[in-house]
Amino acid sequence: MGKPLKLVHVITGLNPGGAETWLTRLLLRLPPERFATQVVSLMDGGALAGVIRSMGVPVTSLGMGRGLPDPRGLWRLARLLREQRPQVVQTWLYHADLLGLLAARLSGCGAAVSWGLRCAYMDLARYGLGTRLTLRACVALSAWPEAVTANSQAGADHHLALGYRPRRLKVLENGVDGARFCPDPAARASLRQDWARQWGLAPDAPLIGLVARVDPMKGHAVFCLAAQELLKTRPEARFLFCGAGTEPGAAELDALIARHGLGQAVVRLGRREDVAQVYAALDALALPSLGEGFPNAVLEALACAVPCVCLDVGDARAMCGPGGLVAPRALSGPEAKAADRAGFLVRALERIVDLRPAERMALGERGRAHVLERYGLDRAVERWAAHFESLADGQKTPPDVRSID
Repeated sequence: MGKPLKLVHVITGLNPGGAETWLTRLLLRLPPERFATQVVSLMDGGALAGVIRSMGVPVTSLGMGRGLPDPRGLWRLARLLREQRPQVVQTWLYHADLLGLLAARLSGCGAAVSWGLRCAYMDLARYGLGTRLTLRACVALSAWPEAVTANSQAGADHHLALGYRPRRLKVLENGVDGARFCPDPAARASLRQDWARQWGLAPDAPLIGLVARVDPMKGHAVFCLAAQELLKTRPEARFLFCGAGTEPGAAELDALIARHGLGQAVVRLGRREDVAQVYAALDALALPSLGEGFPNAVLEALACAVPCVCLDVGDARAMCGPGGLVAPRALSGPEAKAADRAGFLVRALERIVDLRPAERMALGERGRAHVLERYGLDRAVERWAAHFESLADGQKTPPDVRSID
């Protein structure tokens, strides 16, 4: 066996999010005899930096701020790549895509660069000028990297519509660990008992979760509107928020909960390390997002046999399969009204809440079987490993040809 492939991952930051979490899981499973890996965070390390280091993977933080790319960070990254001389540079998210590409070219390290697209729609009016300009630059330079990856077919299609013209575009979906994300009756009973003491959760209350950081695209406002309406017909229902910015006292969510009169009907957890157990305690998961590529929460909840109710964003329909209900596309696009999105969620959640426990369990088990068959973790990791090795072996599409694998 030859030397391990030298691989550098460049990512915007390492606080928990979809891209960051998937990178961490990928690093945990990539065989060290095949890959010598390190990670560069453009910003400070973030909560996942220590987790990655504990795997024996070096992490370098460049300390850049948010907004427009920092030329000083670009030169620091170029110097690091010149010193390390990786064979492949995989970047994650727009800012890292842009700076990782430029730094690799400036460094002269000769690495193949692979970009990582992680969304299928962003309402750019909700984000700053730096993000808008960075995306525009990525569109203009999209033929430069040796490959562009997308974690969903919807994401690939969206970026082609934006004007991306990659030499090679490959859809590499995330995977789920069915041993970690699984039904857990003991965790369900224990957590719900804890929440009964802290939040007054009744033992048999239908509990509907939104597991996402508070972000303009994650749909917390739509979810709160749906919760307000659902309480009119199902007053016993309760609503759980989990993720950064959902903890008690977080101002943005405080305001939404107060506006919709949900104060006595919520469980607010903030960021949790035991998210697999949190899923297991739910009766349904809602995905009210305005835009997603590959919504990990749907994959993880279904692996825990929790039915899902989703807007039709990204690849949610294919992911959900027989494990829940998905809105018509007309109710899920950016032009759809919040009240219409919320109305679908209310109707679908009423159907889930009204199921007998055995029926709800059967629905969730069908979803679990579906995601483990289609999105198993080992298969997903091997697809990524093969992608890295193909780039290192020089299997690169000529500049005038674009293939979609």
